[in-house]
Amino acid sequence: MNQSNHSPARPDWWKFAEDCARRYHLYYEELQQTRRKTLKEDAPADGADTEEPLVSTPPEQPHSLLQHLSEHPNARHLPPELWEHLEQEGADPFACDETGRWLPHTDLPADKLLLLLRIAAAFGSPAAVDTQLARGAVLILHNIPASGFSSVENLLNHALLPPGWQAYDGRRQVQLNQRVTLAVPSARDGAIEQQHIDELHDLIIKGLAHSQPLWICLPDEMALPSPLVAEHCHQLALPQVDADFLIALLRQTHSRTGRIDEAATCAALPPNGQLQELSTAALSFALRAPTAKKMAQRLSQALTAAAASPPEAHAPREKITGIGRSYDTARQLVADLRLWDEGGVAWNEIPHSLLLFGLPGTGKSHLARAMGRSAGVNCVETSCAEWQAKGHLGNLLHAMRKSFDEARKNAPCILFIDEIDAIGSRDSAGDNSASYRRQVVAGFLEQMDRISRDAGIMVVGACNHPQHIDPAVLRAGRFDIKIEMPLPSKAMLQHLLAERLQDAVPEDAMLELARDCIGKTAADVDAAVRSARSEARHSGCALDLQLLRRHLQVMAQEENHDLLYRIAIHEVGHAITSWSYGETITRISLSPSGGTIERDVPANAGLPADFECQLYIHLAGRAAERLIFGVVSAGAGGGTTSDLAQAARIALAMDHELGIGIHGNGWFGPQDPSRLTDSERQRLQERLDYAEDQARALLYPHQQLLQDMAADLVQKREFDAKAVRSWLRDVPRNNGPEPVQDQ
Repeated sequence: MNQSNHSPARPDWWKFAEDCARRYHLYYEELQQTRRKTLKEDAPADGADTEEPLVSTPPEQPHSLLQHLSEHPNARHLPPELWEHLEQEGADPFACDETGRWLPHTDLPADKLLLLLRIAAAFGSPAAVDTQLARGAVLILHNIPASGFSSVENLLNHALLPPGWQAYDGRRQVQLNQRVTLAVPSARDGAIEQQHIDELHDLIIKGLAHSQPLWICLPDEMALPSPLVAEHCHQLALPQVDADFLIALLRQTHSRTGRIDEAATCAALPPNGQLQELSTAALSFALRAPTAKKMAQRLSQALTAAAASPPEAHAPREKITGIGRSYDTARQLVADLRLWDEGGVAWNEIPHSLLLFGLPGTGKSHLARAMGRSAGVNCVETSCAEWQAKGHLGNLLHAMRKSFDEARKNAPCILFIDEIDAIGSRDSAGDNSASYRRQVVAGFLEQMDRISRDAGIMVVGACNHPQHIDPAVLRAGRFDIKIEMPLPSKAMLQHLLAERLQDAVPEDAMLELARDCIGKTAADVDAAVRSARSEARHSGCALDLQLLRRHLQVMAQEENHDLLYRIAIHEVGHAITSWSYGETITRISLSPSGGTIERDVPANAGLPADFECQLYIHLAGRAAERLIFGVVSAGAGGGTTSDLAQAARIALAMDHELGIGIHGNGWFGPQDPSRLTDSERQRLQERLDYAEDQARALLYPHQQLLQDMAADLVQKREFDAKAVRSWLRDVPRNNGPEPVQDQ
């Protein structure tokens, strides 16, 4: 017998997994023999003695020979002429017995055997199994596929647990000393629904009621169920399918000797990244090939064909057009992605993710898609709403995982996830679906962590309310860069209009139109231009400025200049006060629907004076109106983002949450203003009145500046950071207000 001393390197779990596979092979062989015997006994008596057996009896193989061959995978155990003949015929001589046959008589269910190998690999050794059979042990087995739930009990009993031990589904009442209670969720059509989650929770509670080992099987998208605490449970995750698992599988399914032509098979297998997405259907189809090598070739062809049909084929590269920090960042990320694709930089040297947040219609989704087109890579699009539309929790998590898997198959790509704030937070107060939300958040975190290890996938998320997202989702590593997309500036509106109208409107008219559109979103502009073009087509008239103004709802003759001036006074009041306390103002904008001021708050120590300054700034718009007009409007009030609402939250937080108010060290949590006592309401009103008085005192010496700056803002509708500095350069900074009497 020829013998090679070279053996392939084996992973640590190999020996234990092969022992488990042999046990399962023997069990299944006995099971088939029992079935053959039953069929023979039930067959008609006539001619029974002359019938051929349904399956030929496998030849006896000396145990020493099989052991020797297993230890020497490259040894040639057949005569040279037979070996060469088998190779020429396309057979696998490594797998053949002395008769030239290589396929085993026992037809093993490959999906169950592969699951067994992964379970055995997760444990790694018999000693690790024994450890989890101790009294009171609780084991969590993660990454069990839903299709394998029904097989776990059988595999443990006949291939993995030591003699004398039995595993029983927790739904069955069994009284044995050496038993493992299994808590395995049910599944329907490969998905786990909410009712199955509730049932699993009940099984866990029952399993914890006695001291026998409790083993809980979970799919990869499911988080640790309550009431379990991770520190007190041993957790094992089934490793992903790779070439080693398929080699171990094929040694059982495509060999009579326990060996195969490993070198040729490994060379023909697809990369491990593709094998991780292996489906039961693809595996079953490939396993119908006669040899291990041909199985690997068939599997590689199937997975390559599946990956060759991306959801959005590589589109021609185009430029990202747009003005502002979000567009600059998007262009930079696209440049990084291109550089990585060309081999100029390592994946771990560039940001992997971006979160865009802002008001609806500001262009977040448009920018994410433009990134994919600009980078010249696939763009896989999904949303939290799309996942939720699939149904119950299990279906949602399945859809979530499918989106991430699709991104892996189409790498390099951009995975765009819209409405990401719908994931929510595990800390949401008063949430009646806290358990459901924890599962969703945990599932999303796991998918983000997994995909962060895959090169070539850049995740871009978009949302309106980042404050509603769990902090763990927002941390660096999951979303490296977070950028707000504000309402378009005048320059951005001019760019949008020029891009969509081309030469339909003169440049000077375009500038005036952009000025009058301040306060509108990119979506507003897009919709209005489309609507105006449609009317022009159907009416047979030209697309003129008057038609555009009507659809944009910015008719110049209808503007209320008194209203605009009041709004300008309000916003400039905020600006002067903010500037006085050392803040940087990057933009002030004005529109008939309201004004906005964008400011950067410098870091502070969180002293009472720091919060008092914020109270003055929030109420400075109201103070400016009272100072100039003698009466205030409702402009400071309204929703939860209004000036009054933000000031009220600060004042209440100082008293009830931050330990720097009337209650000293007391902490009472966030307060609902509608449920305050009469005395608390009076205190809040007095503090806000005092803050407005302080802001008015600060603005009093700058009345002329306030009016002049507001009048110029009405004309220009927008000040950038440079214009603000020009107007406020003579206003003292970091000075507190000196109270003065009303004049």
